[in-house]
Amino acid sequence: MQIITSNSSNLAKIINTSWVQHLSYWLFYMIFFAFTWGSYDMNFKKTLLVELINLPAKIILVYWVIYYLFPVFLYKRRIWLFILLFGLSLFVVALIGRFTDNHIILKYYLTQFKIFPVFNFIQIIRNMINLGTVMTIPFIIKLVEYLNLIAQNEQNLAKEKLEAELSFLKNQVQPHFLFNTLNSLYSLILKKSDQSLDVILKLSELLRYMLYETNTKQVNLSKEVESIKNYIELEKIRHGDKIDLSINIWGDINSNNIAPMIILPFIENSFKHSTKGFDKKSWITIDIGVKENKLKLNIENSIPNSSADQNSIVGGIGLQNVKRRLSLIYPEKYDLKIETNKESYCVHLNLEL
Repeated sequence: MQIITSNSSNLAKIINTSWVQHLSYWLFYMIFFAFTWGSYDMNFKKTLLVELINLPAKIILVYWVIYYLFPVFLYKRRIWLFILLFGLSLFVVALIGRFTDNHIILKYYLTQFKIFPVFNFIQIIRNMINLGTVMTIPFIIKLVEYLNLIAQNEQNLAKEKLEAELSFLKNQVQPHFLFNTLNSLYSLILKKSDQSLDVILKLSELLRYMLYETNTKQVNLSKEVESIKNYIELEKIRHGDKIDLSINIWGDINSNNIAPMIILPFIENSFKHSTKGFDKKSWITIDIGVKENKLKLNIENSIPNSSADQNSIVGGIGLQNVKRRLSLIYPEKYDLKIETNKESYCVHLNLEL
């Protein structure tokens, strides 16, 4: 058991050593009870010898319970069998104590006390209760250690589950984004457009970012913004003058970090739904900035009148995933508002970096 959290000093290392703790406990136990019982006639030497006589059986009992009964029965939730064997162990040691009491202690040291039969039920129960004094502290310590271990394991499992879910969500976002980008490239190749080469260049830069930069929990915000710019360039090549785009980036984006692929799905969603139908010229305004270590993202895009399913505006794999990632990575540290009306769709995200 680690009593002192710091192991930098030699004293801390000694105190945290298991055998030092065990030896200290037994010395404290003997001295405490020797002085407690010795105060009766002030003969502390005699009571110390009495405690020494009973000590081996008590030591065996304590280590039998905490190192065998605990892990084999109690930790495996075999409660009733543990209680039965624990009670039986107390009875056996109490019975051994009755023999040492009658044939050694009461005969040679405490002669003033009356000698009862070895199998006297009341005396055996009394000895069993007295054994509880030596069992209490080790029992509590091992039980607390076990409960702490369970709590630690639960925390580790929860952490592993969270990391697995985050990895799954991020891996869903990336193929979803790549699929849409490849569709854009495919349409340009069919048109035999010279811009297909520019698309391949921008796509390679995005892939480099996705493959080599997003494997960490945090990336520099400037890299995330650069990937957004590459994506926007791809969409501008794809749609040309059919979309009116305005983007504003402000604040110190170089001094802050962010979870990768958090902003991009919102922008991808705005392009996806503003260009759906093309009954008239579409428009998108994007505002990204940092103020006092807080990211402020505002995106507004037009909604074509020919879009039959307005409810699908707020859906999509990428958008649902990024909402879930925000709740897992930035709990109580973000504010996301999504508003939809007849003419536009708005996203407002405030995020503590």
